[in-house]
Order: sequence, then C-alpha cells, then structure tokens
Amino acid sequence: MTSSQAHALRVLEYDRIREILASYASSGLGKQHAAGMMPLASSREAQRHLAQTEEMRALIHAARVPLSGLRDVVRELEGTTGQGQSAGPEILYRVVDLLVAGNAMRDVLDRHSSALPELHKLAGSLKDLPDLRGDISSKLDPREGVRDTATEKLGALRQQIRELRASLRARASRILSDPRLRAAVQTEGLTIKNDRYLLPVKAEYRSWIHGPIRDRSQSGATLYIEPDEITMEGDQLLDSLDAERNEVQLVLWDLTRRALDARPTLRVVQETLGWIDFTHAKALYAESFGLGTPVLNEEGVLDLSDLRHPYLLWLARDTQKDLREVDLEAVRARVVPVHVRLGEDFRILVVTGPNTGGKTVALKTIGLNVLMALSGLPVAAAAGSRVPWLSRVFADIGDEQSIEQSLSTFSSHLSQIIQVLREADERSLILLDELGSGTDPLEGAALGRALLDAFLTRGWRAIITTHIGSLKEYAYSREGVENAAMEFDPQTLRPTYRLLMGIPGSSNALAIARRMGLDAGILQAAEQEISQVQAPTRDIISRMERSHRRVEKERRRAERVRRRVQLEARVYEERLLEVEAEKDAMQKEAQLVVDSSIREVKEKIGPILEQLKNVPKTHRPLVDKLAGEVETLLVGTPLGEKRETYARSLKKEDVVYVPKFRDTAKVRKIDKGNRKLTVLWNGIPTEISFDDVSWIDKPSGDVPGA
Repeated sequence: MTSSQAHALRVLEYDRIREILASYASSGLGKQHAAGMMPLASSREAQRHLAQTEEMRALIHAARVPLSGLRDVVRELEGTTGQGQSAGPEILYRVVDLLVAGNAMRDVLDRHSSALPELHKLAGSLKDLPDLRGDISSKLDPREGVRDTATEKLGALRQQIRELRASLRARASRILSDPRLRAAVQTEGLTIKNDRYLLPVKAEYRSWIHGPIRDRSQSGATLYIEPDEITMEGDQLLDSLDAERNEVQLVLWDLTRRALDARPTLRVVQETLGWIDFTHAKALYAESFGLGTPVLNEEGVLDLSDLRHPYLLWLARDTQKDLREVDLEAVRARVVPVHVRLGEDFRILVVTGPNTGGKTVALKTIGLNVLMALSGLPVAAAAGSRVPWLSRVFADIGDEQSIEQSLSTFSSHLSQIIQVLREADERSLILLDELGSGTDPLEGAALGRALLDAFLTRGWRAIITTHIGSLKEYAYSREGVENAAMEFDPQTLRPTYRLLMGIPGSSNALAIARRMGLDAGILQAAEQEISQVQAPTRDIISRMERSHRRVEKERRRAERVRRRVQLEARVYEERLLEVEAEKDAMQKEAQLVVDSSIREVKEKIGPILEQLKNVPKTHRPLVDKLAGEVETLLVGTPLGEKRETYARSLKKEDVVYVPKFRDTAKVRKIDKGNRKLTVLWNGIPTEISFDDVSWIDKPSGDVPGA
C-alpha cells in the first residue's frame, strides 16, 4: 500500500467500518478478516464479494447459520507443540468442534445451493476428517480428559488405580480407628500428599507409628507418616499412576501428531469458516442498517442516491439495544441524505457553501461509501446506486498541518496534491477539501483553476470543495465541470446539509455573522464592499439558489407522492389477489356442495332404479329409458361434464381422490368405453366408476391409500 492510499483510508475513516464489521463477527477468525479488509484488486472480485453478501442476507432469513466452534485451531496446536508438549484434550477437541462446524455449514450451503451459487462454491473447501474427528471424540472428553476407553491398557491401569486407592483408604482408616492411636494422631485424620496415604502424627508420638516420614508441618509439630502396613501398596499406586500418565501421553501424542499432519486441511476449513463468518458479519450489518448493494460499472459513472455517512448512522443507533435491533426509520431520520452524480455529463464536481455547512462531511460520505463498494461491501445508499470501478481513491480532507514535519496547512495540502499528480490515472477518484485555501485567495484561486484544468486534460474524476468565490464560476467556463452547493436556509440562517447539484453555493458568512450578533455597522460596510465587486454574480447565484430550492422542494413532494402511490398500488394489488383467492375458494366450495348433492341424488336414485329392473318385461324399455335420462341429466351438467373430461384425461399411475373412500388411490387401468377405472386402494385393486372420482380434491403429494 502506498502512503497516499494509507492517507486516503485514514482521512476517510475506513477503520470505522472495519470496527463495525468486527463487532458483528462471531469469531476471532471473522474479526481478523474484518480488521484486514481493504479495497479489492479487481472489479470481478468485488462483485463476487457483493454477491456473497447478498446471498448471505437471504440465507439469514431462511436458515440458522452455524458459526459456533470457530477458533484458530492450527495456531493453538502449533503453539503447544512448539513448547515440546503434546496438545491437551481441550485443544485437541477444538479440532472436532472445527470439523463439526464445517460439516454443519456445508450441509446448510448444500440445502440452499440453488439460491446461493457464490456461497455454495465455498462448500467444497469444508472438508471433513472423519477418522481423526471420530478418534478424538471417542478417546477424549473436553472436560474430563482422556477417556478410560481410549486404550485397553489405560482402562486396566485406571481400574487398578481405583482398586488400590480403595484398598489404601480402607487400610489407613482401620489403622486410624485403633483406639490406642487416638492420642497420637491429629484431628485432621487421613491425609493424601503426592498420592501417598499418610497419617498426621504428633511429633512426640513418632515412635507409636512405624513407617517413613513423608512430610512434616511448618512448625514441626506434625509428622506425616506412611504406615509400614500400606507402604508397599502405596508404592504400587505410584507405579500405576506413572504408567497411567505415560499411557495418557501416548494417546495425546498420537492424536497431536495426526492433528498436525492434518494442518493443511484444518487450515483451509478454518480459513473458509472465518471468511463465511466475515461475510455473515457484512450481511448482518447491511440488514441492520438497510445498506444497498451498488452496481459496479466500467463506464466511470458515480450515481449515489439517498446517500448517508455510514458511521453517522452507526452513532445514531440506540446503543442500549442489540446490534441487530436497529430502528432503521429513526436512525435514517437523524442523518441527512445526499444525492451525488459524476462521470456522465461531467467529470469534476465543485462543491461550495458556508462553513459548517457540511461540505467536508459530504466529501467524506462520498469517499467512504466508494471505498466500501470497492471492498465488496454494500453501501449506505439506495440499492442499485452506481459506483465506477476505480484503481485508486485519493483524499486530502481536513486540516493536515504537521508540527512534526514543520508543514503549514497549505504546504501539507500541497504535498498531498503533488502525490496525486504523480500517481493518479483515469481510473482514479480525487477528493480535495478546501482547494486553494491556506494561502492568498488570489493565488489559491489561480492554483485551483490550474489544477482543475490539469485534471480535465488528463481525464481524471474529482470532487472538490472550496470557499474561493472565483472557482464557482469555473464550471460555467469549462466542459465537463459541474457546480454543487450545500443548501443554506435563509430563514433560519442554518445549513440543511443537503447537496444541491447544478448550482454554486454562497459562503453566507455575513448572514451567519448577523445571526451571531456582529455589529450592524461592520456588516453594512462589508455588504457595500461586496456589492461593488460581485453584485451581479451574487444576485444570479441567489436567484439560482431560490429556484433550486423550489425545484428541490417540489422534487421531494413528488417523491413523497410517488412513494404513496406505489404503496397504494401495492395495497390494491394485494387486495386484488385476496379477492381472486376468495373467489376461487368460493367457486371451489360451491363446486364441492353441488358435487356432493349430485352424488347424494345418485345414491338415492340408484337403489330405486335397481328395484324397477324387476318389473315385467313389457315395462323394461321404459325403465331403461328412465335410467338413461337420469344418467344423462347427472353426467350432462357442467360439473358432470367436467368430471367426465377429467376422468378421461387420467393416465396410468395418476393419483385420484375417491370421495366414497375418503382417500386417494393410484390409477392402474382405464376402461373409457364402460367409464370404469381400476385403482389401487390400500394395496387392493378396486374397480370404480368415472362418477366416483373427484377432480377438486386431487392431492399433490404421496398417496396414503395406495
């Protein structure tokens, strides 16, 4: 990174965004990515990062993103073994936590792969090590250490240790219970020191207990003696404990070596999870503050609407609430938005206006949001705002006076401008605050015009702020230059902090001085002095400002009307959909009622027609005619015709609903001539009529009765 790049990041307070992102990260790995975030090397890379962030914004609404168990496991492993020790159970178990987290994340990405094409590409890096993971889990407990079942020998040793301890405790307790020794033993009873079972004997009764003295109190009044009766068994316990420690170390070293061998895979997994955590942090930040995804373009067009300073939004939040619980409407209301354009009709924008009017903040707002876009991060502007792909952003903002380097404010600004002239190109954006200030106004203005001419000649893009009046007229004499002003309310004599494109601004120094109570005579003299020099220009600018304020007021009113109309249209569309749904539901309900009634009529008439078939043969033609008419009447209704069409359109393996079964069945055979279907119901082939099926309740899932 060059010194001018570092300078731009510093004066635009890029670190603030890093800090905000780090606060949203779940792990140290994610925080490291946030701390190291930089503008990216290529447009393709920035667009990929933006796409990943957008996909993550969708994912956090659709699923829980598993980000627990993320640590720099490789560094912890290497740190322990670098001291010549095996990794402990707790550190080794973090390998399991890391792999489990990787598996869980891969499962989430696989389940949503179609909606997450960019994020899903990361799933391939989340490799599992099932053998290592399984062995660590089976042999270690993160709290209890190496399990008894880690090896057969370890299990046997620990069983032997338990038995020896129980035996030593019992035998020592029996010795203590001897009434003859009560006077010789201290009241604290049996004591274990360095895994030796000892009796606390008063020094004057040393001869009463036979055995080696293993320890003594500081005063020397108490001797800790291991009775001869348990010394041999005590030695066996120490031998068993030594053997157990050796076996534990063998297990730990075996797992440690395997974990170290797996470092390449573990490193890739943890780096991938760390990047996903960082992307998750970007998505949370973007969702919390309603950031918009910019459109990066190669045409050099900058068009940022509804633009706010991201750090001012951060400061405007309720700090008593969780970072994700941001009252977006309240926060936005406290930060005035601006709209800035550059790169289509003009490449240089000259911003003028009063002191404390917001010029510097506007410049920082533009610069910081551009850096965020170039870093693959959504911006504090409307979605779809356009940002040109830039190779460099130069910024010289604020009072850069340096005592250490003996530089005046002017000299410091000039040194930055010289660096810009050396390093900038046609893909650069140059942000200069108070161009021409800090020296004689006439010379400052001449130098400012010469610099802007140089920028124009070289095809560079620049946004500059200035107090110098003659630079306001510069845009009217040059193609490719536009004026902008920080709005000032003449009624309240206060800045509104809105950026007005297309007009120059006034410093309003006299108006501000009048509000602050400067002597009226002095003000009058100053006004007469100015009127002799700049009366026509000031009058034109004043009229332009009034006209622009009227236009801006109308634009904002029109914007409110547009949003209200959009809202009403959306409400109307939603209501229309509801009405259509209600209509469909009512039609379906009516069809169900009519269909049920027809079936009921058929069920009642059917038996009667069957009985009529027993009449004398002379009357049979009449009965057959009557049955045919009834069938025609029932089948020939619109609903009957609909059912007939539906039944004849069925194919083998189709699923149908059979009302008389109150269940579904799968079609096995269709006899259109006799209007019969053979269906599989509860595993049994069953013959039914076309009239027995319904098109209304046809299910879309599996077949319960098939």
